[in-house]
Amino acid sequence: MRLVATNRLQPGMMLGRDVLTDVHGRVPLLRRGIPINERYKQSLLDAGIHAVYVDDELGSGIEVTSALSEATRETATKALVRSFSGAPTMLEKSQTLSDVAIHELADVAARISQDVAEADDAVLALSDLAAADRYTLQHSLDVTALGVLIARRHFRHYGRPASSGRRRYDQVEQYLVKLGVGLLLHDIGKLVVPAAILNKPGPLDPEEQAIMRTHPLVGLELLPGDVIGPLAKSVVRSHHERWDGSGYPNGLAGTDISEFARIAAVADVFDAITSERPYARAAQPYVGVRAIVEGSGTYFDPTIVESFRKVVAPYPPGSEIVLGDGRRGVVVSVPVNDLEHPLVRIGFDPSNKQIEPYEIDLREQPHLLTQGLPSAA
Repeated sequence: MRLVATNRLQPGMMLGRDVLTDVHGRVPLLRRGIPINERYKQSLLDAGIHAVYVDDELGSGIEVTSALSEATRETATKALVRSFSGAPTMLEKSQTLSDVAIHELADVAARISQDVAEADDAVLALSDLAAADRYTLQHSLDVTALGVLIARRHFRHYGRPASSGRRRYDQVEQYLVKLGVGLLLHDIGKLVVPAAILNKPGPLDPEEQAIMRTHPLVGLELLPGDVIGPLAKSVVRSHHERWDGSGYPNGLAGTDISEFARIAAVADVFDAITSERPYARAAQPYVGVRAIVEGSGTYFDPTIVESFRKVVAPYPPGSEIVLGDGRRGVVVSVPVNDLEHPLVRIGFDPSNKQIEPYEIDLREQPHLLTQGLPSAA
């Protein structure tokens, strides 16, 4: 199976996964196994789906492991819809999310953490192939999965934060659930930002930017004080704070920012870059990884970036890759101890002519990888 840009689909290609639409019911737009024709291709483009998985010779035998099972994603999506649907009204009436909603989201966070744990050392596909109009909800899910993935690795190697100031290695699962709740809710304040601002296709003007920057504190107002703990709340309040103090809403810097929020910042930016948004097309994963690595020590905590880099592949299995000499292919697999140098199956020569597939191990020929990454700070 491999990921193909929708505008490059050829008639007869076989769809490798269901393409889902309708956020409330997760209704398939197209079912796995159907052959693509021009009408289906146009339907995908009209729905804002700019890439799909296909099964063909070039992608044969490639395993793409999603961070979340379809059952978890469906359960989580429905829980978020129920939790988010009344947010503007709640704020007007000085209400907060119900205890029932919070407990439901805690259950969802536990399921997400379990999915990530069960994937173990598999290199994961981290983004749902959603249309831009579902960005807020799907972004919340993907950021949660990625944030939990980073935190699991980080806490395993460095321990989790503790009130004593010393790092601890116990109760990690409980802390991952607390982080997960904060990540699921991190953008809830955006639900009261006018749609014209959220969906604006170009840069925001200063007034619009000021309104957008209210969403962390607005989100905090929607959270009940006696059910959600301070760690989860810190994610909602501080996921836009930056290591060098250039973020918002409080201009915090360094370790004055909650570690949970520092993890959330990395997950949030990576997923935003690699997701389809109303104002920007999804970039390939290596572009998102490069942005995080280049921001190490300025925007992002360098130690968190180090943990991120150990679990997020710039070129995940099934993704397209172009070598420095113009040959194009698909990533077959990624060694867990060297995520930046995958095994690649070449299917097109430099003139874009399709050829008999063959494989190259980029650990042995790293010079072919011109889309390389900078060293972490």
